[in-house]
Amino acid sequence: MHTIHKLATYTALVLVSSLPLSFDALADAEKKSQKAASVANHKTEAINKQKVLSEKIQSLINEAKGALSATQQALISLSNKDPKAARVLLQDVLTKLDILLVEHPAMVLVPADVEVDVVDYEGDAKTLEKQVKQADKLLDGGQLQGARQLLAGLASEIRITTVSIPLGTYPSVIKAAIAQIDADKNDAAQTLLEDVLNTLVEEVEVTPLPVVRAEAFLNKASELERQQDMTKADSRAEVLKNTAAAKDELKIAELLGYGNQDDFALLYTVIDDLKNEMHTEKSAATWEKIKKALADLKDKIVHPNPFK
Repeated sequence: MHTIHKLATYTALVLVSSLPLSFDALADAEKKSQKAASVANHKTEAINKQKVLSEKIQSLINEAKGALSATQQALISLSNKDPKAARVLLQDVLTKLDILLVEHPAMVLVPADVEVDVVDYEGDAKTLEKQVKQADKLLDGGQLQGARQLLAGLASEIRITTVSIPLGTYPSVIKAAIAQIDADKNDAAQTLLEDVLNTLVEEVEVTPLPVVRAEAFLNKASELERQQDMTKADSRAEVLKNTAAAKDELKIAELLGYGNQDDFALLYTVIDDLKNEMHTEKSAATWEKIKKALADLKDKIVHPNPFK
């Protein structure tokens, strides 16, 4: 009931739409054209900034990844009784780290490896509820392996694993290892490298896909309520359809264990409030409540408090 994808690259899709001119607006064509050009220029500028930022981040990761790889290769060289090769590699590590420290002096951890895994549950809330009950029944009956097989597919998430180099300590250990090699103390240098590789920091961030989908449905619903070319009745029907779909996705997230019932309760409540407050002066405030409740939920899931 699930598919797994390993993402090796990130692709950003930017969709830019334009509004057609009506026959009644021909007199304002020039003004609208200038406005559209201005909007397009702002969008192009934003896209270019995002591209530059992405390239800088990727360059940073590549430098750190190169430093980590060279450290590992130096350790292999020492194991193969080749201290000269190890020293060259470690000097390269220092060069890369020095560049990172100059360019990012405030950075404590620099990402050296980022891996993204996607696991997607493809069933609906009713099917999932049955599977959860079935797993509980198997566990109650002592059928651990049967429950384990069933539970293995009960996940729907983007899992980002980041391995980072601690810039505050890593360079000094590399310098110490080079000094040990220069003193013909290769075993000591090898021990230092083994120790420093154990100081790498691994962080895992999990974002539930049903919550991402729920957010998309809610954003669509918000747009539909403000859409001018629809009757209020049609708009209401479409908004309710999308908010219902959002609640279905949130229920899936809840059943999959991404938070508990209390974590989702407020968001369900404010979404339901929209039924009575749609197309009224209270609508904007309700959407703000929905936005905040969703942001709080995402923060709890992605950054859980281990002391609670």
